[in-house]
Amino acid sequence: MDGVVGMYGQDDNDLVSKAFLATGACQHRGKASTGLAVGNSKGIYIHKGLGRIADIIDPNIMRTFQDLEPVAAIGNIGYTKSKIAEKTNSEPLEIYPDASSEYQVVLTMDGYLIKDDDIRTELEHDYSLQTANKTELIGALLHKYISQEGITFEAGRKLVDKLHGRATFALVALVYDGKETCLITLNDSRAFEPFCYSTVDGTFTASSESCSHRRLGGVIEKEYDGAEMTICSSHGILTKRLREEPMMPDVFQGVYFGNVASLYRGKEVFQIRRELGQELVKYYKTSRADLVIPNPESGWGVTVGIAEGLDKNLFPALIKLPQAVRTFQESQRKTRTQEVGLKFGGIDSLLKDKNIAMGDDSIVRGSVSEGGSVWVVYNAGAKFIEFWISYGPMFFPSFKEWHRGKECLNELAVQRAFSVDNPYDKSLEEINAAVAKLVGVDEVKYNTMENIKKVAGGGSFQALDASYPIDEEFWPDWLKQEVEKYHHHKGSSQL
Repeated sequence: MDGVVGMYGQDDNDLVSKAFLATGACQHRGKASTGLAVGNSKGIYIHKGLGRIADIIDPNIMRTFQDLEPVAAIGNIGYTKSKIAEKTNSEPLEIYPDASSEYQVVLTMDGYLIKDDDIRTELEHDYSLQTANKTELIGALLHKYISQEGITFEAGRKLVDKLHGRATFALVALVYDGKETCLITLNDSRAFEPFCYSTVDGTFTASSESCSHRRLGGVIEKEYDGAEMTICSSHGILTKRLREEPMMPDVFQGVYFGNVASLYRGKEVFQIRRELGQELVKYYKTSRADLVIPNPESGWGVTVGIAEGLDKNLFPALIKLPQAVRTFQESQRKTRTQEVGLKFGGIDSLLKDKNIAMGDDSIVRGSVSEGGSVWVVYNAGAKFIEFWISYGPMFFPSFKEWHRGKECLNELAVQRAFSVDNPYDKSLEEINAAVAKLVGVDEVKYNTMENIKKVAGGGSFQALDASYPIDEEFWPDWLKQEVEKYHHHKGSSQL
């Protein structure tokens, strides 16, 4: 879930400042670590640490980096890659070959690699691997192919082919060849991770999200297609698609994770969420609510659409407190429950004795709802809560959680609600009722797959229907069995 930025601009006297701003615009994508790297005619230089960008990249660092007269820069906003954030895993990362090499490679990446033991074994004979970070493995592969093919599209093609079906990535890399520093950008063949580029005041800028380009006063030129690579050097800026595959962008980026001002496949994220709320009202038609409130912050967009559709007042009656942290990928249930308990405060004068329609982007495990927002709203005196959800029932875990084993399946709210049965042959109304009981509200109103596709378009809905960007040969056995059960029951229910 990292945020990554890559920039190339010869004679840009504000390159470091621009890299700081563009990277900082992605702060919502992580809180664990921050790093910047710059490259010039003499090499590549890195500064990084644990914390948010304003804590790590101070004015002295920016002045020092700009005094190096860089032509290229990359930045990272890091999501936690382990239970405890470690500086050794923070990015950007430098790749260390055992033998002397004419190429210095420093990179950062948003993405994930499945079952990496064979790749690690392949690389450890030629590279000194410093971290447990999968970015380092992909970076070592990139260095290997650049050593074979030079800074060329063929090197990128080799990397894409090697990782096809087992990894998702959007990477930016600085490559120094002894004479100059080049910038490389590249993504996986299915374009799962968000990635886009533009040229702002003559400086090429690639970023995880278009909010970076807006922060610099520009707009994106294009969202990358799958296996699309850009090479920036003194010879110019070239972009080429290296492999043609059906694209599977991560729909959840539009529903939950992306900045509301960013674009997802050409459509503003806020409008996607707003329209999902409007479609919910069209589907369910009725409500007992006196007023509509969002589950902040990501619930705002869908709640605007719900309030418009119901023609009810919208109030910020649930407040996200300053000490709140993002709990989406916190794997320890006890820790997540404690963090959720610090998230919210309620406004009694708006909630007391009211029937509430509360909008949110999704219910993943249900802990944010049952232990946080729902309790706060009832505690403020609400009589009745309808929980309107812009996404559908999440049957399956993210592939980035598979390494935790079947626990990541069993902890999902829909699975917990049917722990002695299975949810796959149940109607949406039955799932709504069971999850409402689980999280402690009067009603749950999930969205339908048809509505989500209508608003957001096609892509990977992994949690809803196991449409993973990862080939089945890399799935764990327990998941294969569960997906087979899903298709069996779904097929039977449609007969």
